[in-house]
Amino acid sequence: MSFVRFKKEEINQIMEIYSKKISIGEWKDYSISFRKNCAIFSIHRSYRVGPLFQITKNHFNSNPFILSSRNSIIATSTKLKPLLSYLKKPHLKLVR
Repeated sequence: MSFVRFKKEEINQIMEIYSKKISIGEWKDYSISFRKNCAIFSIHRSYRVGPLFQITKNHFNSNPFILSSRNSIIATSTKLKPLLSYLKKPHLKLVR
């Protein structure tokens, strides 16, 4: 049985953004799950709450990369880079 995996280049691209977000304290942890039909890179802001973002790679879709947040699909793409550009945007908060 073979599982879907992220390529080394894909992990490097994700970790580049992840390390920047960790350094500014926006993200806290990550996890990677491998299944037969997909691989999931989950990004966590808090250890107590579920993942803030999930990057899913699925070989059986026409758009194999999916970016989701809290069970809502944000974007799909044939390439990883467009999804990562969404994650590069700063996290904005309303301050009163």
